Amino acid sequence: MPPHVPAHATWCTPTLRVAAHRLRVDLPFTIPVPTASAVGHRVGLGLDWGVNTLLTGTVARLTDPLDGHAGGRVVSDGRMLRYDASAISAKLHRLRAHRERLAAKRDHYAALLPGLRTPHPQWADLHNRHARAAIEHDRVCARIRRLNHALAWSAARWAVDQAIATGAGVIYLEDLATLQARGHRKGNARLSGQVRGLVVAAIRHLAAKAGIAVVTVSARGTSKYCPRCGTGTSALQHVAAPDRPNRAGWKWARCTCGLSADRDWAAAERIVARGLLGQAHTRTDPATGHRTITVVVEGNVSRARRPRAEARRVRRANRTGRDTFTRPDRAGSTPGKGRPTPKRPAHQSHRPCPPPA
Repeated sequence: MPPHVPAHATWCTPTLRVAAHRLRVDLPFTIPVPTASAVGHRVGLGLDWGVNTLLTGTVARLTDPLDGHAGGRVVSDGRMLRYDASAISAKLHRLRAHRERLAAKRDHYAALLPGLRTPHPQWADLHNRHARAAIEHDRVCARIRRLNHALAWSAARWAVDQAIATGAGVIYLEDLATLQARGHRKGNARLSGQVRGLVVAAIRHLAAKAGIAVVTVSARGTSKYCPRCGTGTSALQHVAAPDRPNRAGWKWARCTCGLSADRDWAAAERIVARGLLGQAHTRTDPATGHRTITVVVEGNVSRARRPRAEARRVRRANRTGRDTFTRPDRAGSTPGKGRPTPKRPAHQSHRPCPPPA
């Protein structure tokens, strides 16, 4: 067996295929995985989709008892998790634009070919141009598919690893059926149609192996309202950056309650709050086994600052029982300094030895 296949795996029927003039064998196998519970979770990971930043997440904890519609208190750790795919997304956009140009050129040659007869002197050259454009178009399409597949599984592996490291038992995602790209955001629409579906399928596969549940929630209004004060009376103000509040943009979110945070981060907090507070409304599709929360339960999210790490001076004092960075026996000594600064030796230039006679 290959080293990545567990010993308790069950082999399925192999498949032979020819790839690049080589015979390859596909050996599928199955392993038993525990069934993750859909309810009763106390710690969850919420993920929001982005354009340049493919996934932005945050971890939240449900501190109050689970009592259905009676509410609950969701507390975030104040840390933003980000999977930045700007480089690969830019390459995908360039390849898609190149693919569209090749498709237009191929269709143009195909439209010109019927107008020329076979003995025409330019027919052979035009036919060769059409064949080269079609081959190049297929090659670019295959490259885009490979990049999308690699990007999807890399993002899914990152998301599941973050859930395992933070102790989250469930991952909440936006339902792609309720997610729509409006306006002139073409990049968001392309990314939504070609990558997000692969990412969700990969996350479900890897999360099932780790015993983590994957639940989708409604995406409507997650980026519109504040996660601190709720829906309130006014929507969030979206600006370009925190230091440019008067410039219109979509990356940064501001609220009258004092919230100033990344827009995708604020949306991820609302997503995880909807998931933790609406666990009682989780429904499982009997055909696919996918889980979704059909009822939107809103709730405010509060941030709890993580305790700062102790300085080296404090850790050493706790270990030895005394502060070794001060010298009380010396009057007028500098606080926090345990020894005098050593003097650096002066640099001496040596003359080279004379050559032997």
